[in-house]
Amino acid sequence: MNKLKTFGTWALPAALTLIAIVWAVVAIGDILTAQAHAAFAYSVAVLYDAVWLYALAQETGHRRQGSSARLPKVIGWVFLPLTVAVLAVHGILAADLLAAAVGALVPVLAKMTLLMAVDRDTTRISTRAQAAIDRARSITRDRIAVSRAIAAARADETKAAAAIVKHTRKAEAEAATTTYEAFEKYAEARDRHAVPDWHTDLPGLVSDRELDALLSGGVTDDETAGGTGGLALPGNGSVTGDGHALGEDPREANNRAVGMLAAELYATDPPPSKRKFREAMRAEMNGRGLTGGWDTIDALYDRERALAEGGETS
Repeated sequence: MNKLKTFGTWALPAALTLIAIVWAVVAIGDILTAQAHAAFAYSVAVLYDAVWLYALAQETGHRRQGSSARLPKVIGWVFLPLTVAVLAVHGILAADLLAAAVGALVPVLAKMTLLMAVDRDTTRISTRAQAAIDRARSITRDRIAVSRAIAAARADETKAAAAIVKHTRKAEAEAATTTYEAFEKYAEARDRHAVPDWHTDLPGLVSDRELDALLSGGVTDDETAGGTGGLALPGNGSVTGDGHALGEDPREANNRAVGMLAAELYATDPPPSKRKFREAMRAEMNGRGLTGGWDTIDALYDRERALAEGGETS
């Protein structure tokens, strides 16, 4: 029963559509044969009707599913007036007004009955069901878009990794080439300017002790300044003419010179006060480049005063 109902719904639209397509092929082929070969003319007619038939089929399928059929609708409504015009012109050229009228009417009837059959066969659903269908389609499209984006990102990542590896290998190759060239130039320079091979002992170096002795104005223990012998001091080696021990530590020499300066400045009649002694000591120490703090100067003043009074220092 359902098959009979379906056949009754689609029989007339199918028959009219078939008649319209065949008539259009014949009309377009007859018109074009006046300007081109018959094979080419009828091939163009077949292609024209094939596009028109494909658009009708797509529109029918979209309408039955309840989805958008914008492009098939546009193609169908554009081809309908073109087909009507072609059939009308073919009848007029054949000097048959009845054939022109009937030929122009057949595509219109086929389109109308096709739309009625689609509307009749379309499954009626509620608004909520249609919204659910649209939502499912939207989710599906989103998933497809996300999948494509992920695939594109992975492809870009693979390309970027390959580019990085390529540049790394290139940089390593360039570095190896540069290193090899540098070794080659070094070997060439070494061959041109060979360094002599030392078979004897290297010249002696100046020790820290000898350098300190030279800076303090003295000489080492086993030598004398200018070839003149020094004055012997108990436990300190020879002494220069200004009272510095030869080979003495610079700090000890500074302390010895500060002590001698303190004895010299205190040996006045009458002895200086502590304030004048400090001023004189500081001025002389700065002039002679000696070092020492105020506590050292005060201790020297106390020692010289105790010695002058006949006392003993600690």
